[in-house]
Amino acid sequence: MQALNQFQQTAERGQVAYLNCDSFKMSAVVDSSETGTLKAGDAVKIVATSKGIPHVAKVGSSDTAAFGVVVYNAVKNDGIAAGDRVEVAFTGSFIYMVASAAIEAGVAVDYAYATGKVATANSGLGIGVAVEAAAQDGDLIAVYVKTI
Repeated sequence: MQALNQFQQTAERGQVAYLNCDSFKMSAVVDSSETGTLKAGDAVKIVATSKGIPHVAKVGSSDTAAFGVVVYNAVKNDGIAAGDRVEVAFTGSFIYMVASAAIEAGVAVDYAYATGKVATANSGLGIGVAVEAAAQDGDLIAVYVKTI
């Protein structure tokens, strides 16, 4: 959470890290098939889109791949529902994500759809590589997104 008297912004879940260029993210709309809500940092998949803006939905237990990660938005960062517009960061971007346990820097990480957190890869839903180390559950770390 940001405060008015801060001298610099603190990192938030789903925020772009390292000010990498915008060429690794795109606009999308949450598909009508999404029954829950999304928040920044959630992994998403592309669902059937014939033309126009791509439609996305949160990855689930039966999904084997993610397309990207929902990017932080200061206006609507939580409770993102079907029909809402989102920015999605994909392979090549760096995004702050929440760790579910201690993670070493430089190791592949999986995304846990149930918690929305990342952990050291164990043949789950691979989402990228930890750029920073996490000491414990709840730590915010930069992750190099590497999907599909």
